[in-house]
Order: sequence, then C-alpha cells, then structure tokens
Amino acid sequence: MPGRRLFRFPWRTSAQVAADVDEELRFHLEMVERELVEEGWPEEGARLEAARRFGDLEATRKVCRRLDLSKEKQMKWIKALEELGQDLRFALRQLAKSPGFTLIAILTLALGVGATTAIFSVVNGILLRPLPFPEPERLVRVYPLFKDGRPGYFSLLNYLDWRKQSRTVEAASLFDTSSVNLTGAGGEPERLRGGIVSPEFFSLLKAPLRAGRGFAAGEDKPGAAKVVVLTEELWKRRFGGDPGLLGRTVDLDGTPYTVIGIAGRNRWPAIVDLWVPFELTKERLDPANRGAIYLAGVARLAPGVTLERARAEARAIAARLAAQYPEKNTGYRMDMAGMQTFMVGDVRTPLLVLMGAVLFVLLIACVNVANLLLVRASGRESELAVRTALGAGRTRIVRQLLTESVVLALLGGAAGAALAVWATRALVALAPEKTPRLHEVGIDAPVLLFTLAVSLGTGILFGLAPALRASRPDLSSVLKEGTRGSRGRLAVQARSVLVVAETALAVVLLAGAGLLLRSFGELLHVDPGFDPKNAISFNLSPPSPKYDEDAQLRSLANELMERLQSVPGVEAVGASAFGQPLGSEGFWLSFDVEGRPEARPGEEPA
Repeated sequence: MPGRRLFRFPWRTSAQVAADVDEELRFHLEMVERELVEEGWPEEGARLEAARRFGDLEATRKVCRRLDLSKEKQMKWIKALEELGQDLRFALRQLAKSPGFTLIAILTLALGVGATTAIFSVVNGILLRPLPFPEPERLVRVYPLFKDGRPGYFSLLNYLDWRKQSRTVEAASLFDTSSVNLTGAGGEPERLRGGIVSPEFFSLLKAPLRAGRGFAAGEDKPGAAKVVVLTEELWKRRFGGDPGLLGRTVDLDGTPYTVIGIAGRNRWPAIVDLWVPFELTKERLDPANRGAIYLAGVARLAPGVTLERARAEARAIAARLAAQYPEKNTGYRMDMAGMQTFMVGDVRTPLLVLMGAVLFVLLIACVNVANLLLVRASGRESELAVRTALGAGRTRIVRQLLTESVVLALLGGAAGAALAVWATRALVALAPEKTPRLHEVGIDAPVLLFTLAVSLGTGILFGLAPALRASRPDLSSVLKEGTRGSRGRLAVQARSVLVVAETALAVVLLAGAGLLLRSFGELLHVDPGFDPKNAISFNLSPPSPKYDEDAQLRSLANELMERLQSVPGVEAVGASAFGQPLGSEGFWLSFDVEGRPEARPGEEPA
C-alpha cells in the first residue's frame, strides 16, 4: 500500500473510496505480475496469469467498495459522536462557570415551555387525540335542528322512524342521561349519573368491555330483566374491583339491577357512572308524544359511506317525516356531524387562540435568552478569536455554541415539563365541568414528545443568531486590543433588534389579555334577570318507583319546601322539575293551549 494512504482523513467521498479500491487492486496485480516476471514469465503472459490467479476482478471491486463505504460511514458516526461528546462536556463546563446566567435562562425557558406544554396537553386531549374507539372517523352525531339551526334532540318516535328508514348507518343508538340513587352495596346511598342507551350502544362503539358483556337485543322491552353496565371507575371505587360482582344485583332507585358488564375508561358520549337500557314503554311509544324531544342520537356509518351521503339521506328522511306528521313535524330538519367535531363544538376556537397566546410567550422567552446569549458571547470574543486563530472553522464554532444553547434549552424544557404537570392539573380543575373530553387531558407520551421538540426548536431558535454572530470574530482587533473592537456596535444593534421584537410581542400579548379581561368583566356584570346574591340551588333525585306518580312528587316537593322554609335565615324556597336556573338540564315538550295554535317541537323550552 502506498505510504500516502496513511495520511488520509478518516472520511472519504464515494468517488474517493472507488479510486482507492481501484488503486489497491491495481497495486496487488502489479505485485503478482512482478513476481511472475522475476520467475521468467514474459510480461504479457505474466499480466494474464496474474489476472487469472486473482479471479473475478469486477466482483472483487464491488465487494471492496461496499465494505469500504460501510467502514467510512461507521467512522463518520464514530467521529460525529466523539465530537458531540466533546461539545456536550464543554457546554456543561461553560454553563457551570456562569451559574447566575444559567439559572436565569433555565427559569425563563421553563416558564415559556411549561405554559406551552400545559396548553398543548389540553389541545391534544380535547382537539387532536382521536376518539378511543376503532375507526372513530365513522362515528357521527345525528340530530334534528331547531328553527335557528342549532342542534336539537329527537323524540323517541322520530328516532325510531329515522332508524328504520336509514340505509347509510351500520348501527345507531339513542342516549340520555339521568340521576339515579345507588343504595346498599355496603356503603352510604350515593347519587350517580346514569346513561340511558339503546341495546346497540356498546356494539356500536366496538370497544371491548373490561369484563362481562353489553346489552342484548330485547333488553329494552317492557318486562325484560333489569340489567346495568357499570363504569370501571365506579366498579373500583364503590365495589373494590370485585370480579365476582358480575351476575349480582345492585339497587338503583330502589329497583334491583343485575350487573352484566364493566365498561372501560372510555366515558363517552357523556361522563356517567353506569349505563342502563332505554325502556320502550307503552307510554313512550304513544303517538301523542312525538313532540317530546329529549333524546340524542349517535351512529356508526356503514363501511364506505361518506358523511355527506349520510347527511343527505337524513335530510330526505326528515322531509318525509315532516310531510307524514305535519301536526308535530312541520319544518322538521335533520343533520349529522363527525362525533369528535360535534363534541368539541365551540371549544375549538378559544383553545386555538389560547395556544397562539402561549406561543407568543414562548417567543418572548426565546428573545430574552437570545439577548442574554449575545451579551455572553461578547465576553467570550477573545476565547473564540484564539480558537479561530488556531484553526477552528466557523462551522465548528457555530456547532459548539448551538450545542450550548440546545443543552440550555433541554434543561429549561425539563423544568418546564415539571411545571406543566402542575399547570395541567390546575387547568383541568378550573375548567368548566361541561368541557368535552376533559378527563382525557394529561401529560402523556405525545405531550412529552412535543415538549422535547419545542425545547430543541427553541434551543436552535434563540441560539442560532448569537452563534452566527460570535463565530466571526475580528481577529486583529480582539487579539491586539483584547476588547470587542469594531464589533461592539454590531452587537449593540443586534440586541436592539431583539429588544424591539420582544416589545412588539409583549404589546400584542398585553392587548389580547386586556381584551379578554374586559370581556370577562362584561360577562360578570350581565344581568341574569334575578338577584343571585345569597341564593343556592341543588338537585334532588327521588327514587322510583316510590315517586313515579305526579301526586307523590308534588307531596315530596311540598314537604321539602315547608321544612326548608322553617330553617332560620331562609327567606324563600322554590322548586323546578326541569333543572336549575341557567342550567343545561331539561327537555323540550310540545303542548296545546286551548284557543291557541298548536305548539311545534323545539319552539319553546318547557
């Protein structure tokens, strides 16, 4: 092998590898040919004999090139890792030498990254994460429309007619919610939130239960055995996760229900504690109740059916129902929406605005740290000038400085992630109870990956400009005078630009915060139409069948109001059968007033 091969750099291009292999093979053939000539072979014969003894030259050349290229790639990785290790060790030493600067930068980044991570965890849990069911894109919410276009509710008869005529859905279920009283079960009576659904509900979701089974066909018929599916949370909290609970009974509103299944953690489409079948009683199927609208509908589209096609079919069915039952369905309309889109509703825009606001906060943090790095780089000009004079290239210096900023960003990101855990819990605790999918918000793997990406991105963002500026020192000025020389003015200009950018971002944030505070203040001063001072409200769920009759309910309400009225300090007592004032509970009924036109479903809430 020629001596000059010993002095090659440890990395070569593909062309250099090919040339070296060809030179190596040619050198080997020449050595064999020279030995044959010394043995008395003629030159031409020696050349042919050397090639014959060598074998397939082209195949050998390909193998050698492949092996050399693989070795070069391995050496490049080894060299890169060695340099990265050097950069990391040097960066940690530099940061340790300036604990004040390091602490301020980490805290600044922790605030920006922590706020961004906390809000992203909410956005991810509510907006981005798909519903936890197989093929969630096929799940839709189907609903009639009020006159103003708002999503409304089904009457039972209209729902059954739609389900019978629909050909675009694979399965569908109505659902409603109600309060039930759990008694016995080895504890104090407890008021629970129950979901009331069609037997198809669990097969519609296609999500396996934790244990047992879902509802079967016919379990919604009058006289069928009373069955219930408990949520996993209730099963563990009230029954200690007892696997022998299946097949036993629990008392709900004084009626025994057989536990047939334990549902998983996917509490959807409402946050409830248990599920029971919606019973198709004779009273509910009375044609006079077609105007009683209080039921929601959910469906799974048939394979290959688009949402637009299903919506068109629903509108056509609604038109037929309007024509068939004009006394109750005049102007009847229906529509559909993807379940996830429907659930988030009006929450999407505020969350995206909030996400944009915290990104501004993160940018301000980046600008602050970039300003700090510029000041710090000005004090290191002598060091960088010496390294440049000793042969360090600009790329090598930029990489070293970027490594320092990325290490700083990762430390700030780690602190921000810890802060985000607390902030996320606070956001969930302060969020309105009706916020959709709130129970799915948390710090999980995607959120941590987002934090890592944000940390790396911010490290490059705030470190790139100072690194590029610091990597071009004025050698003559710095080495002769030991000062910043002519670069002082440029550094001051760069810091001025960063200050202007930071001020602009802060003004935008302050303006937005001021508008939000003003809107919040206006909401606090909206007149609700009554004096809420010293007023309290609560819900009462009397057990059935003990209080099924109107007379029994009236008697209970009158007795309760009399006792409350006698409590010292109580000035007035009232009761409502349709939920608390300004609450979301309630349902809509159509009713006729003698001497007036017939009411239409959805026109007035009762």
